[in-house]
This record gives sequence, C-alpha cells and structure tokens, in this order.
Amino acid sequence: MLRFSPGIAQGCHELLVLAKKHPNPAPYFLSAFSTFGSIASEKIFSTAQAMRWVCTDDAGNLAPTVEGERLLHISGYTALLRQMLLDYIDIERPSWVQSALSGRAKVLHFAGAEIGQIFVEALLADGVDSDTVAFWDTLSARARGLKDERQSQVGRLGERLTLDYETQRTGKAAKWISIESNEDGYDILSVVSDSDSRNLSIEVKASSMGLHGAFHLTVNEWERAQETKTHAFHLWDVSKMPYALCVLDVKQVSAHVPNDCGLGTWQSVQVPFAAFREKFSIP
Repeated sequence: MLRFSPGIAQGCHELLVLAKKHPNPAPYFLSAFSTFGSIASEKIFSTAQAMRWVCTDDAGNLAPTVEGERLLHISGYTALLRQMLLDYIDIERPSWVQSALSGRAKVLHFAGAEIGQIFVEALLADGVDSDTVAFWDTLSARARGLKDERQSQVGRLGERLTLDYETQRTGKAAKWISIESNEDGYDILSVVSDSDSRNLSIEVKASSMGLHGAFHLTVNEWERAQETKTHAFHLWDVSKMPYALCVLDVKQVSAHVPNDCGLGTWQSVQVPFAAFREKFSIP
C-alpha cells in the first residue's frame, strides 16, 4: 500500500509546480532537490508517479499529467488536499474506503494515522457544510463502485478530443450528442467522410490510465452500435501527451462482448484498452 500523508501531498504539489514552470528530466529534480518540504525527493517522485500526477513528455522532461494539471488549478489548501485524497483512493482502492458506507467515524477509525491526519487537515473530520457533506457523499459513491467525478471529467475530455478530431477529419462540425442526452447510446454525431455525408455515430471512451485502463460498454451502447453499419468507437489514451487514439468498428469490438444465456441478460461489460494495444496512434 502506497504511503500517503499531508507532508507527502504537499511535496508532490511542490514537484508539480516546479515541473510545470521549469521542465527538466526527472534526474535533475532528484539531484537538485534532496527533499521537498520534509520528505526525501525520491519518495516524492515515486509517489507522484504512482499517483499518475507526473509523466515524461516526448522531450524526456517531467511534466504534469491530466490529473496533475487539475491539481495545479485548484485554489486553496483544503480543496487541494481533498482532491489529492480522492486521487489516492482511486489509485490505491484502500480497504478502509468501504467503511464510508457506515459513516465518517468508521473511516477515521480504520484509515490509519497518516491518512487520518489528511482528513483532519482537509477539514473533513467534522463539519456539515455543503462541501464537506458532498465529499463524504462522493466517498460513499466510491465505496459503491459508482462512476466518480474524475471519470466523468476524463470522459468529457475524450469527447472534446473526438469533436476536434472529427471536425478536422471531415471538414464538418461534429455534434456533441451526450451533452444534451445520455440516452441515445452514443456521444458524438459526425459524418462518414468529407465526401460521404451519411451520419456516423461515435461512442467515446477515455482513460487516464492508458493501456492499463479499461472501458465499460453498456447494453444500450452496444445495441445502438449494432443498429447501423456507420458506427465507430473512439478510445483515447490521455495518460500522457500527446494523447493517443484508437478507432474501432463494431466488428472489432464484438469479440469482447458477451452473449445472453438462459434467462440471464448482460447489462455492462468491461474491456481493457490493452486488447487493442496495436491500434493506438497519435492523431
């Protein structure tokens, strides 16, 4: 289990700020800074990597990831700690998170001293203001395995990337369907090509974990995909820049979709991005 504390959190944020302002190879930061705050630079660097807050860009320099950039735009220590704590929970999936279903007291009891101190410094150990209550509701959602806010943000990023990609590919503005309704079974409506005006519906999936991630396909999304031959799936790897795209047709995805059996019917299937490893490329 990855060690995490207020000091480590602050050190990681300091590393993010430096990497953003002064891009340099990772060895530079390790040699130039023996510590970040009171924590050894090696510990800060390894934690920031494990939390997927930093990555190496094409020039070999340390750079903030999508998640790291988000942290840099948060104002205030309390809000920053809260988001870093949620990031930690998403990566580590500690067993104590399940205690959130039984209330705040259980979490504080089982989380341990260092994590408990983060709750204290993030002003989460007490209080019933709207932001604090919203945090605990989010934590309960994590415990139930519900889609969290970060997943939603990464998903929206993927949809924006597809909008730009399709507009450049076809010369025509694509339509953002899912922003109006999530019941249509696809996210973006484009056209087949610049010379073929038939509608092309596109389901977009994005992962900040890259090829270590996976996407969930619902039965509604799959039924929509099968209704037309002009349907595509866009998988975006947004774990590092430049982002990579994998474009799939219905047949390529079908090998990973289950069949109903007996009286049982499937509702959702998880498919790893790694299943299409060779098909990712930089657009």
